[in-house]
Amino acid sequence: MYARIEALGSSLLSRFVPKTDAQACGWYSWSACWQCAGSPCSVNTCNGELRCR
Repeated sequence: MYARIEALGSSLLSRFVPKTDAQACGWYSWSACWQCAGSPCSVNTCNGELRCR
């Protein structure tokens, strides 16, 4: 009985929560970052590393 309830909850959850791509992390660049006092920066979304330029 518990397995059926768990399967029902999982199917309901999958309808409302978007799926994410595990390969979506990487380096992203911005022309101005508040963390870098307005200068350009790059952020690695896999580990949170920030590089000011």
